[in-house]
Amino acid sequence: MNLKEYRKDRKISQMKLAELCESSTGYIGEIESGKRFPSVAMIERISAALGIESFYLFKNEPLNPAFSNHAIKLAPSQKKEIINRLNSALTKVLNDL
Repeated sequence: MNLKEYRKDRKISQMKLAELCESSTGYIGEIESGKRFPSVAMIERISAALGIESFYLFKNEPLNPAFSNHAIKLAPSQKKEIINRLNSALTKVLNDL
């Protein structure tokens, strides 16, 4: 049920999601309509394509687009870059004191 909401929130068509997941548009549609249940591997491909942790697809709470950014996954290199930038900024602030 959440798949469609996350897909639309990310402005990704069923066709694009199917392409990203190496699947078919029909299969994505069947998952969204509840006619099919994806394998664990497909759940992982879908969540990666949407940039979310897989458990968000199973939460009972509806997606709130205003807070949807908390679900974005970062690559380890992205996390490292953010930490480095924060450390640099903090060092600069502390040196200016």
